[in-house]
Amino acid sequence: MLFAGCKTDIQSPKVLNFVQSKALADDIHQLLTPDVRHIDASVTLTSVTGDFSQAEAFFIEIDAPENSTETLELVKHIRQLNQAACIFILVTHAKSFSNTNYYLAGVDHCLKLPADPFENMLLLSRTLEESHWKTTTQLTLDRTRLLLCSATDKLEISYTEMTIIDALLQAPHHVLSQDSIAKTLDPNIVFYDPRALEKTISRLRTKIKKTYNLELIFSVRAFGYRLRRSTVTG
Repeated sequence: MLFAGCKTDIQSPKVLNFVQSKALADDIHQLLTPDVRHIDASVTLTSVTGDFSQAEAFFIEIDAPENSTETLELVKHIRQLNQAACIFILVTHAKSFSNTNYYLAGVDHCLKLPADPFENMLLLSRTLEESHWKTTTQLTLDRTRLLLCSATDKLEISYTEMTIIDALLQAPHHVLSQDSIAKTLDPNIVFYDPRALEKTISRLRTKIKKTYNLELIFSVRAFGYRLRRSTVTG
């Protein structure tokens, strides 16, 4: 499998672009601000020598289902070296795609791109602007006073809501299944109502959105939830 990647000798790039489709590469070039150094070169995965630890964002295309395993290994390799960067998976093939393993490996955004070029650009642009790479809001979880704080605001949260945020914050790559969250809330639980948990998290997401205009907790379809990277400390 060939990627568009980069080699650097003096200055590490802020963005590494692993994209095959020229149209998609052009879209990414168009969306990135001038201060981002974006370098493309056709290389195999094993030949990529860019400084993964210094890059701020990675754009990785999956253009065929058979490339999924190799792409997942690339994501794992990136996360071994860089925990802060924003990783975008861009799926351009027409077949079905499950994003769960990618989020568990540390991806921040999995996009199944539409065929329409205009809709494609809109989705990329919106996701980019909402990512933690571009929107660098910082929140602090105050476990004692049950607050989620920014530099200027304080949001009161319940003990249950604090526990959910804390569990996601401590989880590998901030991703947890519904079952794991339920067990965190009650270690002795045998059965729980998934709809009740969903409502609790939905209310929490709404409170955070209203206060900070920020999507902090995301659903991982048919699995659970993940916390926005590099946003909460505590």
